[in-house]
Amino acid sequence: MIITALHHWDNGYEPLADLLHQEWSDFERWSSKEKIITRLKARSTDNGDEITLVALESTVLMATASIITWELTDVPARKYWLGEVLTAPEHRGKGVAGKLIRALVDAATKAGYPALWLYTPDQQALYHHLGWQSVEEKYIENEWVTVMVRNLSPASAEKVEET
Repeated sequence: MIITALHHWDNGYEPLADLLHQEWSDFERWSSKEKIITRLKARSTDNGDEITLVALESTVLMATASIITWELTDVPARKYWLGEVLTAPEHRGKGVAGKLIRALVDAATKAGYPALWLYTPDQQALYHHLGWQSVEEKYIENEWVTVMVRNLSPASAEKVEET
């Protein structure tokens, strides 16, 4: 398995957009492959705050995860979000998503981000296992989700408590 930035994978935008669209097309952000590709390309640069990683087996897409800025905008201090974490059905249960999440946590730590945020309707146990803490429950896009945080530096713990 290889983990790489999406923009380093030749012709990767289309297969990733297909995977995201198949899984979440009922939600507005993933309702069109064209919208997804536009968003992925905007996020995929070597010098931005956002990044999309993919896990590949040869040239086959296994999974993806991203750091996205202000995925939810109701609390401005919550800038960096883990999002679009998705494993292709045939690769689930192999720990691939966990490896991508750890790679993004490492990248965010090296970049000096104080914390990463996420929301999930059903994967709280996985994220707790990976060091995330539940913060609140919210109703987003017609479902209840848990907002969670992963502090990346000792100073960030104080800032998180203030939000």
